[in-house]
Formats: sequence, C-alpha cells, structure tokens
Amino acid sequence: MAKLRLERVTKIFDRNIHGAKDITFEAEDKEFVVLVGPSGCGKTTILRLIAGLEQPTSGNVYIDGECINDIPPRDRNVAMVFQNYALYPHMDVYENMAFGLKVRGYPAGEIEARVKNAAELLGLSKYLKRKPGQLSGGQRQRVALGRAIVREPRLFLFDEPLSNLDAKLRVQMRSELARLHKRLSATIIYVTHDQVEAMTLGQKIIVLKDGVIQQIADPLTLYQSPANKFVAGFIGSPPMNFIPGKIKEVDNLPVFVHPSLNLKLNRKFLRFINREVELGIRPDDFSRNHGLEIQMIVDVVEPMGNERYIYGHCGDIMLSARIQQDEHPESDKPFRLTIAPEKIYLFDAQTEKRL
Repeated sequence: MAKLRLERVTKIFDRNIHGAKDITFEAEDKEFVVLVGPSGCGKTTILRLIAGLEQPTSGNVYIDGECINDIPPRDRNVAMVFQNYALYPHMDVYENMAFGLKVRGYPAGEIEARVKNAAELLGLSKYLKRKPGQLSGGQRQRVALGRAIVREPRLFLFDEPLSNLDAKLRVQMRSELARLHKRLSATIIYVTHDQVEAMTLGQKIIVLKDGVIQQIADPLTLYQSPANKFVAGFIGSPPMNFIPGKIKEVDNLPVFVHPSLNLKLNRKFLRFINREVELGIRPDDFSRNHGLEIQMIVDVVEPMGNERYIYGHCGDIMLSARIQQDEHPESDKPFRLTIAPEKIYLFDAQTEKRL
C-alpha cells in the first residue's frame, strides 16, 4: 500500500472561493483516515486533489515521498469509490468489476482471477451474472468496492459511499468496510459528514470546517479533548450543550455565572476570572448522583430502548441529557440532573478554543 502526505495544500476556485486552506496531514501506510465535517467544508475537494481530479492552487501532494501534483489521475494508481455507485446498468456484476482492467489491457486470465478473488472477498460470487438493477443497494455498493479492489491500487479514496443506503444497511456496511480494511491491509481515505461513521471507522479523524482543519486525532481524543467549540459540538450525538456566561470569583473559587445558572468550577479555572466563556456539557455526562445540580424543565422525552434522551430548558438555556430507562421524567415537570465538575468543558467566547 502507500503513505500519503499533503503539505500546505490550498485550492482556490473562481471568485476567490477557498475549497481547502493550507491543508497538511499524513496517512500512514495501511491506515484508515476519515475526513469529516458538514457539507461545504472541503472534504470532497481534498479527495479530488489526491485523486488528481483537481489541481492544487498551492502546496504539494505526496504518495510514498513522490510529489504527484503533475501526474495524471490514471497514472496515480489510486481507486475512488463514489457516493453514487456509477455502475454500468447494461453490464452484469462481473463485467462492471472487470471493465477498468480491460480498458488498461490486462490479460483475460488475470482479470478473471482478480474479479473472482474480489467477489469472494465481498460475498458477490453468486451475483456475478446479475445486472445492477437486480441487486440491493448494499450489493451495488459492494460491486463498486469490488471494481476498486480489482485494480489493486496503492490508495483507496471513498467519497461518502454509504450515504445512499438506509440506516440499517449503513450499520451493516460500516462493519463490512472495517473488516475489509483489515483483510486488505489497505491505506484508505474516507470522506463522510456522518460523525458516527467517522468515529466507528477512523483510526485517525480529520475534522474540517470551511476548508480548514480544526483537529486531527483518534476518535477517543476527539471526543474527550476537543480542540475547540466546533469539534466539541460536531463530535457526539446528541451534540454537546453550550451555555454562554462569565467566570467570576466567589470565596476564592471560580464560579460560572449565567442569569439562569451558577456552577462552581475547579480551581484550575481561577486564571480565567472575569472572562467571557461558553460552558460545555455532554448529554452523556449528566447523572443523578452527587455533583453540581441543574434543575431543568422537561420538554420532550425520547425512549431509546435501554436509555432515554430528554430535552428541556433551565430558564433560557436549552439542554439535552441521556438518562437511564428506569428514570421517568414527565413533560413540563422539573427534573434534577447533576454534573461532576471535572466533566465540564470551557471554551473562550471569542476564539472558541477549549480552555
């Protein structure tokens, strides 16, 4: 497989629109790297720059130490799997998977061996004579994967390949992709706007906003130590609760002050006295045990099987929390929650960086 490196890559489109700004990151050999962020953040642009479908305005793209900026897409030996499967409807599965190899002039015997190996790997052996219209969405996605696998590229690029599938099939295909990565020992760059996909698939996750990298880390680090408010709010479902306020000193302790809420903080935040901040609490970190108390009025209760999500307000503060199945909050009634001081996040109100 291959090691990928982007070095200060910028892409500017017409009218000075930045698709990517000063992008620098590495994907190690055999690593599964996920680019994640909202629509328009530059994920697909970066993927197209790696594939050669776009040229960088500045900066360099390297594969195994070789700058590939001037190498045509067909000679980069990378395979791209798109959001829409892009299968030929008049060809059967075998022909769809073999087409790229035929165009490149591979011998018939090698084409047959590669297609059959890929079909077996993807569970498609009994569907080789079927046309795409006779397949389910998941099967068609596997054909698109197979078409990439038979090329034996040094790098796989996935552009939101599961977004057209229903929820249950997406979960199944996530598992299949994870297993496939292990079996192929492949270097994969995977683009998605779905943070659940990113967290479950990625060994390294790159969070993007407006064409700029916000943070690069493994899933657990992103969740526990977000670099800024954007990452904290984007990673995690339901998203983190944010409450604007100010740090004040009361009895030589830092206290977060909001018109509807006062919370004592750890002494480490004393250096931020009189600073405007945003306080963050993950819905998963609320409990009914000892801690700082927050009384909310419940608006909505969502039963989720073995747990519940509740949405409500404390004054003008909107809150969401995860609670256990055996707790029974009622709409329009108060509900007591607690949060351990060490579970509280603070972000600078101006820069939005985590304090």
